[in-house]
Amino acid sequence: MYFNGVYKTLLVLLILVHFTHEYTGGGDIELKVGVLFFRDEYDIELSFDEAFHQINTNKLFGLTFKTIKRYVPSDDSFILQQLTCELLSDGVAAIFGPSSKATSDIVAIIANATGIPHMEFDWSIASPAQNILNNRMTVNVAPSVAMISKAYYNIIKNHYGWDEFTIVYETKAGLTRLQDLMNINNLNFDLIKLRYIEDYKNDLRVLWKETSETLHEHKIILDCDANSLQTLFETAKEFKLFTLFKYWFLTDLNTHNSALRRMYNPDYRANITSVRLKLVEDNPFSRKKTRIRPIDKIFSNQVMLPILMYDAVVLYANAARNVITTLRQFTEPQMRCEFDYPSRPWYIGREIVEEMKTISEDDVDPPFKTENFKIDENGQRKQFNLEIYKPTTNDIMVVWKPDGSLSPPTSLQAALGGATSTAPDFSLARKTFIVATRFEEPYFMLKEDHETLRGMEKYEGYAVDLMQKLADLMEFNYEFLVERTTGKMNPDTGEWDGMIRRLIDHQAHIAISDITITQARRRVVDFTVPFMQLGISILYYRRKPAAKNPYAFLEPFAEEVWYNLMLTQLIMTLLFVVLARFSHHEWTNPNPTESDPDELENIWNNSNSFWLMIGSIMQQGCDILPKGPPMRILSSMWWFFTLMMVNAYVANLAASLTNNKLTSEFDSLSSLIDQSKVKYGTLSGGSTSVYFSESNETDYKRAWNQMISFTPSAFTSSNKEGVDRVRKEEGKYAFLMETTSMSYNIERSCDLKQVGSQFGEKHYALAVPLGAEYRSNLSVSLLKLSERGELFNLKRRWWKPRDEINCTRPTDNDGDELSIIELGGVFLVLGGGVLVSFIIGICEFLWNVQTVAAEEKTTRWQAFKAELCFVLKFWITKKPAKISESTKSSISSKSSSKRSTDRSRSHSRSHSYVSGRSRRTTKSKTSHHERVRERNRERERSVHSRSVHSRRYYD
Repeated sequence: MYFNGVYKTLLVLLILVHFTHEYTGGGDIELKVGVLFFRDEYDIELSFDEAFHQINTNKLFGLTFKTIKRYVPSDDSFILQQLTCELLSDGVAAIFGPSSKATSDIVAIIANATGIPHMEFDWSIASPAQNILNNRMTVNVAPSVAMISKAYYNIIKNHYGWDEFTIVYETKAGLTRLQDLMNINNLNFDLIKLRYIEDYKNDLRVLWKETSETLHEHKIILDCDANSLQTLFETAKEFKLFTLFKYWFLTDLNTHNSALRRMYNPDYRANITSVRLKLVEDNPFSRKKTRIRPIDKIFSNQVMLPILMYDAVVLYANAARNVITTLRQFTEPQMRCEFDYPSRPWYIGREIVEEMKTISEDDVDPPFKTENFKIDENGQRKQFNLEIYKPTTNDIMVVWKPDGSLSPPTSLQAALGGATSTAPDFSLARKTFIVATRFEEPYFMLKEDHETLRGMEKYEGYAVDLMQKLADLMEFNYEFLVERTTGKMNPDTGEWDGMIRRLIDHQAHIAISDITITQARRRVVDFTVPFMQLGISILYYRRKPAAKNPYAFLEPFAEEVWYNLMLTQLIMTLLFVVLARFSHHEWTNPNPTESDPDELENIWNNSNSFWLMIGSIMQQGCDILPKGPPMRILSSMWWFFTLMMVNAYVANLAASLTNNKLTSEFDSLSSLIDQSKVKYGTLSGGSTSVYFSESNETDYKRAWNQMISFTPSAFTSSNKEGVDRVRKEEGKYAFLMETTSMSYNIERSCDLKQVGSQFGEKHYALAVPLGAEYRSNLSVSLLKLSERGELFNLKRRWWKPRDEINCTRPTDNDGDELSIIELGGVFLVLGGGVLVSFIIGICEFLWNVQTVAAEEKTTRWQAFKAELCFVLKFWITKKPAKISESTKSSISSKSSSKRSTDRSRSHSRSHSYVSGRSRRTTKSKTSHHERVRERNRERERSVHSRSVHSRRYYD
């Protein structure tokens, strides 16, 4: 079975050889191909020879190629025409070259006229549409200029994200490869600058000085020959164009073969990248060559033109084989350049060219050197892959593909790229950021002992601590660059100053302070995520609280009103007494049990009348009231008077206390705008002033118009100046500022306060130059600090004062709360009344002691002691008539040995004594009344008729 399979295979091979021999006329067909070289293109010639050598040694290829070489001494179209005609007369089936050193397309024109395929392997400017017909026989295996330009656009725009850069080019042809880059920023062409090296050929230092100091450029696209890099770089290094955060993109596809890697040292810390054609990866299992030939070194160094020459040969040879081996009869080309020579174009050449447009990289043998090989219908190569790599270390970063995608290099590519690197990548060294800031509490301050400190140790504040935490997270170093202001734009020139200017000029990498994110600033710098949220409010002076008036309850009435009120009360008291004596209704029987009393009494004496007056004013009433119509009318009028006076007093008291609480002329932005006593302003050129100037809201627009009209100017050059002005003018100036700085100052000053609620939400963030690639890392680090609560702790640390400040800060209210001081007079009046009542009571007590001592015939001390002891016994509610004897009996009974007997006897004596005293007192009173009645009867007998009439009247 095995031998049968072998026989069948040999039979198939014999049949194939027979038919191949029949259609080709027997044996291998030999094709002549011509090539045009310039004298110094030794590497390209080696590649040309190597490619045909590999093809001719392939026994199964079916064609044999014979090469005819011509050398061009100079770029002369006449010489090129002569050499091309010589090749045609030699019967060549294709012409390779010349390279782009030839400026004339005479070879393409002759090839197009004769039908001979023309192979190009170097850059060529794409022909206009009307000239494509003149180059139908030309195929270029080098990437088309249009596709290279689009590739650079895609890399710079989408991969790098550059919107602003400077293009430095060496030749006009080089600028053609970069034409799409000039369309990256259509809105502002000033962001993309062009510099032609030829204009600075007398002194390249002028070029780089202008780039560094005038343009302040940090992103440079350089298109120049690889051999020119060393001179250009050594000159640019003098102007610090290779420091950190400088970016270079080198467009030459042979940059990796320049002297850059030899001159690379720690001074080149910039990020330098370049591109080159992606080669087909070698088979890792192929046998290694024992002897390295010159052509092997050329291929391993990835020199572009020799590699493209190799691919051109492979492409043509495979297309020619595919076409010629299918022909029944092959006719060699016999072309002449003479115009009088009657000849037709070689028809097989046209078929070979069309075949080259259909061949893919999987259809050729030997394989192409470059990846993704495809020729379009115009003979231009539009399919290729590019490696984006670092020419300083030969490290491959990503692979660009024609669809715009980027893919990481394979492990084999990365290994090969890293293996050839002999120097460290200094661009990856620990970076040192220049951080722009300004002195502003509490963000950035000098320590108290800063004079004894050096460097970073003399600074403290929120910004210092925040930068240290970011540096720990991202592992970078930093230095502070102190500026005077955050930065504002000059409306006349459009130029910025302060920290923003430093970022624009790339003299600083980060700006940190109370920098608010605004639209105007976002046009010139980028911002990280916010690290603090805030708003705008009104800073105002807190007046020292006025001394509290303990007699504030007297303020509703003027002094003369109080005097007249007291005088009116006294007069009304006297009028009551007088009118009561006139009115017979007020004379009453003092003993209701007697139907025929001997005398009548009038209760409206001075004391009772005064009590009624007081009870009416206090709205408490009285236990005695008038009975007669005149007295009732007089009482009603007095009650009406007191009603009006009390209501007026209460109303005026509430209004007076409310007015005392209104210490501010305004309580919001609207009321601040409506008043005219207090001027107000903001930080000049700051985000707060921009907020008011650009707002379309009515109140904010009115506020801005008022601020710009104030004289002297209401704007300040710093927040500190605004705070000092609020203190200095003591209520005549208010400062509109951000709530974070406001709260910091209020915490440390007892004479400042915030009026109204905050408005206009704003955010603080770190500012970085436009397009800074480390912005995202800073944002991520800020989010981490926020999630850990460290941003909150930082703010609490620097906003709360270290030393406790004791400020008496009364709460602003609407007047419905009274302090103890304002009501102190009421308490004093109460205390005074209590004191007076007790004094009078004590006086009555002592007077009663004197009376008891006289009536009971005892000493004043015994009577005082007896009365005082009874007063202190609160549990006794009944008082004996003769208190001194009762006390003596009680004391003697306590000293007796027989307490129960003596206590009963003492009780009996006290009871009998009280009964006897009561009887004596009653008898004394009765005898006294009898004597009075006897005198009255005698008086009545003498005036009998008058008494009877008077008695009837009173009844």
